[in-house]
Amino acid sequence: MKKVILTIVFSFSVAVLFAQSNNEQLAFQYFRNQEYEKAGELFAELYKQNPSNYYYSYYLQTLLQLGDAKEAEKLVRRQMRQSPNIQRYNIDLGYVFELQGDASKAKKQYESSISAIAANTAAVVELARAFQSYRLNDYAVKTYLHGRKLSGSATTYAGEIAALHEANNEYEKAINEYINLLNENESMLNFVETQLTNWLIGEDENSRSEMIRVQLLKSINKNPDNKAYSSLMIWFSMQKRDFSAALKQAKAMDKRYNEDGRRIFEMSNIFVENQDFNTAIDGYNYILERGETTVFYYDAQMMLLNVKLTQAAMTYPANQQQVQTADRELAHFFQSRTINNANFGLYRKWISLKAVQLKDIETATKMINENLLSNNIGAREKALLKLDMGDILQLEEDVWEATLLYSQVEKDFPNDTIGHVAKFKNAKLSFHIGEFEWAKAQLDVLRAATSKLIANDAMYFSLLISDNQDEEDSVNLPLRQFATADFLMEIHRYDEALKILDNIENQNIYHSLLDDVLYKKAKIAIIQQDYAGADKLYETLVKDYPYELLADDALFERAKLQETHLKDPFKAMELYQQLLLDYPDSIHTVEARTRFRILRGDAVRMGD
Repeated sequence: MKKVILTIVFSFSVAVLFAQSNNEQLAFQYFRNQEYEKAGELFAELYKQNPSNYYYSYYLQTLLQLGDAKEAEKLVRRQMRQSPNIQRYNIDLGYVFELQGDASKAKKQYESSISAIAANTAAVVELARAFQSYRLNDYAVKTYLHGRKLSGSATTYAGEIAALHEANNEYEKAINEYINLLNENESMLNFVETQLTNWLIGEDENSRSEMIRVQLLKSINKNPDNKAYSSLMIWFSMQKRDFSAALKQAKAMDKRYNEDGRRIFEMSNIFVENQDFNTAIDGYNYILERGETTVFYYDAQMMLLNVKLTQAAMTYPANQQQVQTADRELAHFFQSRTINNANFGLYRKWISLKAVQLKDIETATKMINENLLSNNIGAREKALLKLDMGDILQLEEDVWEATLLYSQVEKDFPNDTIGHVAKFKNAKLSFHIGEFEWAKAQLDVLRAATSKLIANDAMYFSLLISDNQDEEDSVNLPLRQFATADFLMEIHRYDEALKILDNIENQNIYHSLLDDVLYKKAKIAIIQQDYAGADKLYETLVKDYPYELLADDALFERAKLQETHLKDPFKAMELYQQLLLDYPDSIHTVEARTRFRILRGDAVRMGD
């Protein structure tokens, strides 16, 4: 008998649960479809069977949608009696009063809820979020401010309050909260930087930027011993690409806190990356002025010489005074030093300066030959010097001697990146003198090279030959002209190269080489410091030849141009993003993503 009763009870329970489940699904469906009357009937029944917060929330929202304030008030008060400690119900009741048109009663309910709250973080956050759910942000701010007063700290809930001010478009108040957060907690610097970053991007960027600058200056003047404020000012100046101001602030911090120069060294490296060479030189010189006992003295000395070499190489036409100054300083540097792994790269750049800018082929050759006989450097370094010697021979148009040297290196390092570089240089020489079939055979082998950059360049030249070689025309004049122009660029005769490229463009208006011509002309424009002209050429290439091999390269180069020379970080970000979306398989995606994130402000800040 007991078995029969249990079976009946179990079956009844299952039937009730099944019916409830069906009603729940149907209620949600009506709610989603905005059929609130039908939903209300079902939620009323579900709440009656199980007065949980889950059913309460949906039933209340349904009643509010129906405008049934009387029934909503009954529901809220019942829930408050059941769970008197839950803050949200107090705000629900105040909102119901608003719905009834009693603003005074609603205000009294809201303010009494805030006054009654205890010094408990969870309770404060719960009440504030209850206000936020009804978009009552001002009351949410009041809640946090009351909680702050109870906590005894002037910065408690600063992040939450700032976010609410931001939601209300009260940016100055929000900025004040974020910056004040650092007054008691310097470890929040990264958090504050992240929050402020987004404000430097967008419609009101300039006005918000000025707000940040003004508030930061006030905070620094008021609290000169707060290291976080000074660090934030450096970060802000870096974001605005005001590198000179950033360096000035960094110097002051270095002196004030007796730092080791690390911050200034790292910042100067960033200036180099952004091609602000003069500010970088200023930074490195500051470290050198501190004396040889400084940790970064030797690194700064090396970087300073590298920057001066780069600056001399990039100036068009060459500034001979600048070149000769760099040459003298390098001579002084190496006068008392043997060549080693640390300074070998710098020495090679000095050789290039001698050969290209000073046109002193004899001395450059002597520098190489002396070190080829030296025991101070290894076989790999000597192989690199042979490659440099080959490049110098090209300057004198001694192609056959150059190819012999490249072949020696290729033979000595067949499975090494150095050997692949030598093979690529040889293949390009064959291309330059019009031996297209032989060049393509070598380039096709290099397409499997371990170095992604060499493989990519090899693929470009291989496809350049196959796509533009006319089997019916044994002369292949446009391709031969292009090869000559490319060779002239290699040996720094840019004006002659440009004339040939213009001639190809004018005489072959529908030729498949035209995107390559545009790309080379853009490269020459950059060398000649015509940055606006280069930008226009890259833009035309991407627009007119979006599916050609060079489209992603042109887009990437244009983004870098906007970032470093045209000083438009927002345009640069737009172009990097376009590259990531339109050319996800590009060789440039990793660097484009990194540069985009740095411009957005995601980069790790310099040392404290």
